[in-house]
Amino acid sequence: MRRKRLTLHIFLWGMLAALVPVGLLFLFLWSGGAYFAPALCAGLILILFCIYKIHFLLRSRSHYIRGDWSLTDLDDISGTDFEALTCDILASNGFELAESTKASGDFGVDVLAYRDGISFAIQCKRYNYDVGIEAVQQVYAGRAFYECHVAMVLTNQYFTPAARKLADKIGVVLWDRDMLEELL
Repeated sequence: MRRKRLTLHIFLWGMLAALVPVGLLFLFLWSGGAYFAPALCAGLILILFCIYKIHFLLRSRSHYIRGDWSLTDLDDISGTDFEALTCDILASNGFELAESTKASGDFGVDVLAYRDGISFAIQCKRYNYDVGIEAVQQVYAGRAFYECHVAMVLTNQYFTPAARKLADKIGVVLWDRDMLEELL
């Protein structure tokens, strides 16, 4: 659904950018050239704005296609890209909605997801080492803040024994490298 909506937006901005020169030509012919200079300036600004919007929309498109990514690919992307990709991975695995929270001040939750009426608060950790108890503590607190049903930590690595023990005790779901591979 998200990809169709983005494609529609890109198409509409492209059509607007293409129609501006036609409108300028019509204005030139209709007014005898009297308003051509201001219209040309306004038209160029509008065309540049349309190009900017198309560029922004293209950059925001996901590059996730199920089966095209491997765990080693995920090991090389940034943490922010990992969070965005997590949304698309969850959406392709049956979650109705998965959206990133704001970058700072997110209260330990990177992604909010929904599936079958259950809300998930997810902490994403793209690390080069095992994830410790801090992530479990953060998402547990964030789950309460966002009033979600389930707290979860998703990582491209594994969890320390202390993190597993704490998660078992307080009911935080841990998805490690093996689970992530199943989702890809």
